[in-house]
Amino acid sequence: MSQMDWFHKLSTVILIILAHYYDFVLGRRACCAHFCITDDLEKSNEMITHCVDHVREFYDRKNAAAVPVQPPNAHLFLGSDNAANQAKNNYHFAWMVDYVEEDHGLQTIQQNFTAEQHGKGTSSVSFLSQH
Repeated sequence: MSQMDWFHKLSTVILIILAHYYDFVLGRRACCAHFCITDDLEKSNEMITHCVDHVREFYDRKNAAAVPVQPPNAHLFLGSDNAANQAKNNYHFAWMVDYVEEDHGLQTIQQNFTAEQHGKGTSSVSFLSQH
């Protein structure tokens, strides 16, 4: 096996999720970085939605463990680059609509994309729950 084949075999993708949340123990806003490491080199929609769901569940469990118990998060704000394959496509939008409709306690999901060439402004799309 060539060195290039070996490095390709070891390739991984790191999805970084920065979570801004209200920490009920500290009584203030906080931020935490979550790293999802995968060998899914295609950065598939399934992998991204799995990571987002995992992080959301983490904070819902954190709220449930707080004293007094806090409700699940009602709003989820996602930000990403302008990559059409990962987040700016019909699969991801359909997932967001279905996810809000499911019983996770969410009322809204907002997706923000940076402008082309990264960092030159944002555009956003929001999905609101009807219940």
